[in-house]
Amino acid sequence: MKVQLLLIPLISALIGYITNVVAVKMLFWPRQPINLFFFELYGVLPKRRSQVASSLGQLVEEQLLSIDDLFDKINTPDVRDKIISRIMVLLRDRLNNLLPRLIPAKVVQVISETLEKILRQEAENMVHQIIEYGRDYLTKEVQIRKIVEDKVNAFDLKQLEDMIWSVSSPELKFIEILGGVLGLIIGLVQVSIMFIFPL
Repeated sequence: MKVQLLLIPLISALIGYITNVVAVKMLFWPRQPINLFFFELYGVLPKRRSQVASSLGQLVEEQLLSIDDLFDKINTPDVRDKIISRIMVLLRDRLNNLLPRLIPAKVVQVISETLEKILRQEAENMVHQIIEYGRDYLTKEVQIRKIVEDKVNAFDLKQLEDMIWSVSSPELKFIEILGGVLGLIIGLVQVSIMFIFPL
């Protein structure tokens, strides 16, 4: 009788653990459907891959990273200033290469400084307008949702499984162990009931 009372929680823990291990495995396996008389056995990820990809794309675009978010990071005074400074360096180098060597250095310097002054006055607004045009154009033409969806759908199922395991392995292992713990608790409750209400 004592052995039975000990075995009940242990067997319940084992059943709970194995059940959760199978449930976690069935997220990914089987990769191809298996017909079992009245129903089809198919892993959750392989079966719903396109829905997962679509939902992930929507989540990324709407909650994590949108074109507007990107341009909000790009269209700042600091970034615009760096762009303008780079344009001025390129313009100065281009002028030095284009203007004939016959023109005195002082004249080249005056031309360069004048262009730089004009550029400094006008460039801030021009760069801002270009960035805003880029935002409008890319918002219409580039769909982050579609890019993410296509990428996820392009992954091999093994790659996708490995990615998910690499990100959530501790949590999936915890779910498996939790099945054993819950099974043990249920077994202990059963033994307690047997003590309280003996047959």
